[in-house]
Amino acid sequence: MTIRPACADETRTVVNVLRRACGTVAKRFGLTEENCPKSPAFYTEDRVRADFERGVQYYFLEEQGVVCGCVALEKARPEIGYLERLAVLPEHRSKGFGSALVRHILTQAWSMGLERVGIGIIAEDEPLREWYGRFGFVLTGTRRFDHLPFVVAFMEKELRESLEKETPNSTVYDGEEP
Repeated sequence: MTIRPACADETRTVVNVLRRACGTVAKRFGLTEENCPKSPAFYTEDRVRADFERGVQYYFLEEQGVVCGCVALEKARPEIGYLERLAVLPEHRSKGFGSALVRHILTQAWSMGLERVGIGIIAEDEPLREWYGRFGFVLTGTRRFDHLPFVVAFMEKELRESLEKETPNSTVYDGEEP
């Protein structure tokens, strides 16, 4: 397994991974292009290009040269970054790939001098919230947005030098996401 930065000319691959991986989540929560057009399940190459242009860095996880998943890190402010668009293809789930991508983002964020990493998830997805909790993410609040058909749960993790001690070795998530 290797994790590498995605290049701006790999937008099609990013879109394919996001649409396939996040499509299962969209189906589970009844998300459509009409009620949730900004969901990664409906991402376009233009949106990924816009992400790259604003400084979002995507990473691919590959197994034997095959892209199995991706994740993005966005530096939101000098002290905080956002873990975004974590996606593992359905046929590659429950192999620890989602965990590896999260650990990679935490390490990248630390190396960038960030103090915290934040995420936003579907609040109703309690198993996913617990999964992130095993990495040290804590719930900081929830919010309903007019343009989303669900409540967003916000979580953050304070970064420390000993990331290896804080991230779990066994992080299987049996839901539809990582």
